[in-house]
Formats: sequence, structure tokens, C-alpha cells
Amino acid sequence: MSRAQVQDAVKTEREYRIKPELVPQKAKDFIATFNINRSVKWLQEVGDNGASIEAKFKYKGQRHSVEFTTDGVLEDVEIVIGLGDVPEGTKQQIASYFTQEFDYFKVEKIQAQYNNTVKEIINRTAKKLVASSLIPHYEVVVKTRNSGKKSKRYEVLFNEKGAFISRSQVSIRRDNILRF
Repeated sequence: MSRAQVQDAVKTEREYRIKPELVPQKAKDFIATFNINRSVKWLQEVGDNGASIEAKFKYKGQRHSVEFTTDGVLEDVEIVIGLGDVPEGTKQQIASYFTQEFDYFKVEKIQAQYNNTVKEIINRTAKKLVASSLIPHYEVVVKTRNSGKKSKRYEVLFNEKGAFISRSQVSIRRDNILRF
């Protein structure tokens, strides 16, 4: 896929901290399966595709983000991982994509994204999802630049083999957004 073939969607999201009382019970019950001793940050995320509820927390030393519909139905689980957690072949495919598309790129964050069926995810909540048999997609937040142009930030999604799925330009909003 060449530079001219990719039409970038602009992704605009805002996150607001919400009180646990406003979170659907189904979502709270799912998060309870992690047996977290620390508090969970509950957020309402409003974006171009509507609204969702998100739980952010640390579990077994890894940052997790679990997204639900506003009714409490599980949408996906994302776990922040390091570059070393990505299989070598997948890592090479991802790097090749960025090298072809941009003159300069810097990976800011990688997340293993699990959006398998709810039952598959629930059966593994007590285990480390990265080491499980669930197959992740990789969501990479990257800062890029092409010669003569301003730098841009993208959220790029790859499959488990490192094949490109989609990318969205991240619109940075100057407001109070909780990030990690």
C-alpha cells in the first residue's frame, strides 16, 4: 500500500472521568473478575463513533484499558505492551509499513488489542492475556513526519501478523484528558 492509497480518518475522542455509580453493573462485574486491589479509573469516552465506558487500571504490572458500550457490553480489552512483547516477524512487518509510509516515525505506545468473543476473554481474565491463546491485534500510536510537512500522530491497527488494517490521525485536543 503506497502513501497515496491511504485515506486518513481523523479520530477525535474526549474522555471524562465518571463516578462508579454511573457505570453499568455488567461492566463493574466484568472488571471485578480481575481482583484488582487498586482503584479503577472509570471514564466516559465520546468520539466520532458515539460514546462508550472505559475502565483503566493496572493488573499484574500491566496497564489495561477495557471498553464497554454504554449498556455495559464488553467491546475490547487493550493491554499496553513493550516492543519486545511483539513477535519478531510481526514487529518487522509493522516497521516495514512505517518505513514505507513515513520519512520519520517514533512509536509512542503499543497495545495488544483483544476483541475476541466475550466468553473467550472472560475465561482468561484471571490469566495474563498476552500469554493466552487469544490472538491480539496491535494498536500502535506513532508520531510521524514526511519531509517538508508538519509531524502528525496516528493510531495504526495491525493484525497478529503485522498486516496493516487501518489508521486514524489522532486529533490532539487541548483539554483535560486523562491518558495512560
